[in-house]
Amino acid sequence: MFRLFKHYINGPAILLSAAETFFLFWLAIATYHVFQSLNLNMHPDFGGARVTYMALFTTTGMACVGMYNRQHFLNYSDIISRITVILPAILIVIIAILFIRDSVSGATPVNANYLFCFAVITTFSIALLLWRAVFIKMIDRTAAFKRRILILGSGNRAANIEKLSSGHRHRTITIIGYLRLGAEPTPPQPHMGGRRTDERRADFWVPPGELAEFCRKNNVEEVVVASAERRGMLPVGELLACKFQGTQITEYASFWERESGQVDPDEITPSWMLFSDSFGLGIVRRVVKRTFDIVVSSLVLVLTLPITIPTAILIKLESKGPLFYRQERVGLHGKPFMVLKFRSMCTDAEKDGPVWAAKNDARVTRVGAFIRKVRIDEIPQVINVLRGDMAFVGPRPERPVFVSILAAKIPYYNERHVIKPGITGWAQINYPYGATEHDAKMKLSYDLYSIKNGGLLLDIIIMMQTVKVVIWHGGAR
Repeated sequence: MFRLFKHYINGPAILLSAAETFFLFWLAIATYHVFQSLNLNMHPDFGGARVTYMALFTTTGMACVGMYNRQHFLNYSDIISRITVILPAILIVIIAILFIRDSVSGATPVNANYLFCFAVITTFSIALLLWRAVFIKMIDRTAAFKRRILILGSGNRAANIEKLSSGHRHRTITIIGYLRLGAEPTPPQPHMGGRRTDERRADFWVPPGELAEFCRKNNVEEVVVASAERRGMLPVGELLACKFQGTQITEYASFWERESGQVDPDEITPSWMLFSDSFGLGIVRRVVKRTFDIVVSSLVLVLTLPITIPTAILIKLESKGPLFYRQERVGLHGKPFMVLKFRSMCTDAEKDGPVWAAKNDARVTRVGAFIRKVRIDEIPQVINVLRGDMAFVGPRPERPVFVSILAAKIPYYNERHVIKPGITGWAQINYPYGATEHDAKMKLSYDLYSIKNGGLLLDIIIMMQTVKVVIWHGGAR
């Protein structure tokens, strides 16, 4: 759980969410007093407690669309698109709650209350855009927010880390260079820490016995061991000296898992899986997860009735055929089960055999195209969850014919079946829809990460982040 916390809700994101919630709270308090001074009589409910609820509700809504995860919270274009969607939606929900409360209680609606909410959210939206721009500049220019990393090695693993660090989501780490192992390079370096001028990035060679001193002088906080060939070449004694002086030593697979939120599919070995913690579910985790699934699925089943009933009517009106589509999928321990979905294709969609869904698939009906985009077709799967065939959060279940093909081509593909499949999952919120062998391999890397690091916290994060997938149509086809 601590690794997940560091990956998903890292230091800058914690500071960011806390600062924005604090600012929104005092903005609402200040606006309340301004309204009172202008003799705009506010409803007495708008005290400190109500304002606190409003601030927390707004912050939660922002978290649901990814405003605090690494992929978006330092990307200004993503910030703008998410603010323009979530904050107006929050305003509508708050005003609707006030209107329903007034209607049920029979009280006369207080227009100042609605005006207050509009003023607070509008002002917060403008201030948030300005604040985020300042925050991004502060992150980029403040060394205290960046972890200084030295990469031990310069092969494919180092190249992967280089590519990872160049993206927006990893602007909080600074790679100071790549340290070669082995003999002194040619031409020899004139002093400790000399740079090779023929490398695309800082490429260091450190004389034997001086690695700890180099890390101390360059304020290296973490050394990542990314060398594929270690037999007789890994400076164990020097790495221990670094560790004893406070420099963190991290193996490549662990670093990649922590920073990318996935395992490297090309680096999975039997020994890594054997000695890794948390694969599979213990009895306590199974009980907690099953209780969570029953509670959440029951709520979803009831709360979505205003959506599912009209959807069912439209499906029956548009085309002949059954309301639900039943399809065999592979579940826990490889056992098949029948998954339920709202039918989104014509009834003879697979007359020529099973195939993956394609972009702009001609077999999809007009109603089906819409409900697939916003994931309404997945709602009947809560019945599968209540039956125990699925969990609410887990790897997406695949069809047996595709599982047999992928398992023959992708090592450890069947390991995703050690837990129940889910309606939504870590791969669904981090990787777009894919129907190729490469896509299946990439999704497996996220599935294995969630299996290894899963728990109630990750399930809640995945459920919240599914909102952004629905709104921005990620992973749907």
